[in-house]
This record gives sequence, C-alpha cells and structure tokens, in this order.
Amino acid sequence: MKKLIIKLSIIFLLSFVIIINYKLWLPLPANLLLIKDNLQKADCIVPLLGDPCFRFKKAVELYNKGYSKNIVISYVPEQEHEYYSFYNYIYGMKVLSSKEYNLSVFKYFGMDPQGIYFTNLPSTSTYEEAVAIKEIMLKEGFKSMILVTSAYHARRAMIIFKWVFRNTGIKIYNCTAKNELFNPHCWWVKERDVKEVVLEYSSMIHNFIYHFMLKKGRTSFDTY
Repeated sequence: MKKLIIKLSIIFLLSFVIIINYKLWLPLPANLLLIKDNLQKADCIVPLLGDPCFRFKKAVELYNKGYSKNIVISYVPEQEHEYYSFYNYIYGMKVLSSKEYNLSVFKYFGMDPQGIYFTNLPSTSTYEEAVAIKEIMLKEGFKSMILVTSAYHARRAMIIFKWVFRNTGIKIYNCTAKNELFNPHCWWVKERDVKEVVLEYSSMIHNFIYHFMLKKGRTSFDTY
C-alpha cells in the first residue's frame, strides 16, 4: 500500500509540473507545422488555394518585387450551382466562376492578370493542386517555383509537392503568407486555430496512407 501511494504521489507531482508548464510544450504541435522561408527568384509563383486574402496578396507582393514574372494558380471545378443561384436571386449577387473570383482577388491587390496561368486539371485538394501545377509547369517549361501558403499549411504542402514533383528536376522554394489570425504560439486559445492544427495532422496522416503508401490519386478528404 505504501509503494502504491508513493507511485501515485509521483504521478500526481509530474502531472502537476507538466500542467503548470504547459506554455513550454503546448506550442510544439503548431511549431512543428512551420517551415523557415527559402525565398529565391523562380520561373513562377504558386499561391495555393484556401486562403486567398493572404496567399494571393503575398504572391502579388513577390511578383511586384521581381521574384518572378508568372503566377500559376489552380482551377477549381464549378460546384453547387443551385446554391449559388439561390443567393444570386435572394441577394442580387452575381454568380462568379472560380476563375473570375480569383482574377478579382488579384485585381483587388492591384495586379494585371496578364501574367497569371490557370491549371487545366480541376483541383479540390492540395495533392490535386500539386498534380495540376506539375502538369502546367512541365508544359510551359518552368524549372522552379515559389510555393506560397499559410504558416500552418507549409509543412504539409512542401511534403506533398516534393513527393509529386520528385524526379522532375523542378526546384521548389517556399514562402509563408503570414496570417495575422493564426498564432502558433498559443494555438489552443482560439477554436479556429485548434481546428487548423488538428486538421493539418489528420490530413498529413491521410496523405501518407492514401497517396504515398497506397499510391491512390483523387480524394475528397484532403484540404487546401
């Protein structure tokens, strides 16, 4: 009985120490998702979908600074026309195609859409974006890219792109589009940040099993 009490006391003490020092270890899951920028001039800039306000803005900033003369973005298949038509009728909103929407975002940030390339293959996930972008880069003869995405998405995106672009000789440089709404150092405070961190890890596991181990293609689970 005495040994049991000692063991329980030790466990309680260790648990207490871990809990009160949560700020030392709890940021780790989010920090592991981050990647240090490796920014160099390239043949094209590739802002990934999912967070156009920050990712497209960063792409335009890099374009204006002369890092590349071309921007490549993914084509999203048109879906839910009935849903769009409903809002078009109720609110008098014009139904924009994904291409029109993306071009409008770039125009908002002051960029002439002349140097923008759209992929031919439809994309509904980061993996499919990589496949579609690989096709157009090989077609256009681009040898390097600057991959622009959000901080929490950076590691998964680089893993997927390096896998898809293996044996192509295409160089991938990465650049983070800073999102002021995401704070990796206290991600557990906001529900949105918690969802992003959990989603990234679950999606990385899915990608590893579905795409890399089973070598499957399209999936609706992966996210931008």
